[in-house]
Amino acid sequence: MRLAIAVAISLALAACSQPTGNVLDVARAGFRVTVPHGWDARGTDRAEWADEDTVALFASQPLDPQCEAAGSAVNCTTPVASLAEGAVLVWWLSENCAGASCEPPNGERVLVGGRPATRIATSHLCDSLGATAEHAYLVTVTPQRLDAIVVCERSATDETKARLLDMLEHVSWQTP
Repeated sequence: MRLAIAVAISLALAACSQPTGNVLDVARAGFRVTVPHGWDARGTDRAEWADEDTVALFASQPLDPQCEAAGSAVNCTTPVASLAEGAVLVWWLSENCAGASCEPPNGERVLVGGRPATRIATSHLCDSLGATAEHAYLVTVTPQRLDAIVVCERSATDETKARLLDMLEHVSWQTP
């Protein structure tokens, strides 16, 4: 009986320390993320996005990219028409840069997947989605690449925010 209790406790502790959910591997952008159960996630084709920087999308609600087709080209502008009450949307952008343009701005120093990042208050990407809060994590991935992980929230619960932070903590980078 003691062995069974010890095994149960060990399994419970292991479950607390490891993220659970589906894994999204965005190989062309060099990262892998374990997405919380019930969240929608997808890697994107940069060429289909108006900003040409969007590489992935994650949301606690279904994703519904707002795209228009023009001949053989697709032009997407936002990941959803609007945020649902209590939802979180993560809009991951990756930009090639050089020199000073690769330096993140001043802000709160944090880690994303073990890499130094800066958390800033706003980027204005979420303005048209009905967000009640917005912030971005800026990660220098390589000396020539800066990723912006923009988080749009609409009255998100503490549990949803905790799932987001756990996801970002466990990003697995596949770049040097």
